[in-house]
Amino acid sequence: MTTVLLTGATGFIGGAVLAHGLDSHPDIRWVCLVRGSGAAQAHDRLLENLSRFMEADAARRAIQRVEIVVGDITAPPSLEDRRLDAVTHILHLAADTSFRAEEHCRRVNVEGTRALAERARRMPHLSRFLYGGTAMICGGNPPPLVRESDPPAPAAEHIVPYTRTKATTEAMLRHEFADLPVIMVRPSIVTGHRTLGCIPSSSIFWMFRAGDRLRLVAGELSGGIDVVPVDWTAEVLVGLLVKPELAYDSYHLSAGMRKRTTWGDLAAAFERCDPQGGSRNYSNFSAGDWRLLRARFQMAFGLNGPLQIAMLRAMRSYYQFSTLGVAFDNDRLVTEGFALPPTLADYLPACLSAPSGLSIIDQFADDLGMFDGVSESLSNPVAA
Repeated sequence: MTTVLLTGATGFIGGAVLAHGLDSHPDIRWVCLVRGSGAAQAHDRLLENLSRFMEADAARRAIQRVEIVVGDITAPPSLEDRRLDAVTHILHLAADTSFRAEEHCRRVNVEGTRALAERARRMPHLSRFLYGGTAMICGGNPPPLVRESDPPAPAAEHIVPYTRTKATTEAMLRHEFADLPVIMVRPSIVTGHRTLGCIPSSSIFWMFRAGDRLRLVAGELSGGIDVVPVDWTAEVLVGLLVKPELAYDSYHLSAGMRKRTTWGDLAAAFERCDPQGGSRNYSNFSAGDWRLLRARFQMAFGLNGPLQIAMLRAMRSYYQFSTLGVAFDNDRLVTEGFALPPTLADYLPACLSAPSGLSIIDQFADDLGMFDGVSESLSNPVAA
């Protein structure tokens, strides 16, 4: 029997993977490593996340088919559970995605993965180890088009600790664990769901809404951004997991040049969804023009509360990524037979309609935890 060990099942992408995997592959045995004070808490955490992707009754039925191992990749003794000896495939998605907590990022993303890889060496039936990285291992000074064959560049400058630790981890797996059947899978920007919209999570999507409110986009107006929906990402991850043979050892889960979301198409999509909001004549935000971003933000949202100040700091980080104007090649993925994703403009109506009534600031709350150190910006709003 194919037995999949899934880490990160209580996260955004992990929850989508588990929901899709349980629905599309009933013959697979799913084992989820879940943090918790005990079996009951781990079960409840997983059920809560699974319920974001399916009806509550369906989630309660589905979770009965999941073997839950209470554990943490940063606590190696918890990985000694004998049930892991039966694992044939690993999909490692657990990560600290914080943009600021460098020490914790390294402990989870680098040392936690090392502990899991050490345990994988003692799984006698292991045939595939999918490591969930990020396309942004290219760093903050990438070429216009990043290839799937490009390894992490040792000299690359990184904007945030998350991408730096992901690059370090990928290099570590290649050099220290070359004996393991590791496949690198690198998603680009994952936001929204083609049918559920932002019901599972508003992560990152709030930033596109905020940019539209400010009428300010990062990078060249003629350019765009590489964005993919979470359900497409989940389908591809499960597909890569179970495909009998793979031709390569690294893949971008990205839109690529063919399905990249252009700012023009996104503006037109916002206009169609919000005809009362007027025409979208976006301005260009150039890297480092923080006064313009701050001024427009203050006019649209104000800066009189902690959430607004934290959101401005978060937008500044995201705009730094967006001004890079980088695209991520996905030719290998297409060669393997996977369909290209839709553009964000294609599924924007779903993201704007579900759930209804949430403000942009309400939606930002889904990403607040990524910005550890927010207290610094709250006490020093000028720095934001």
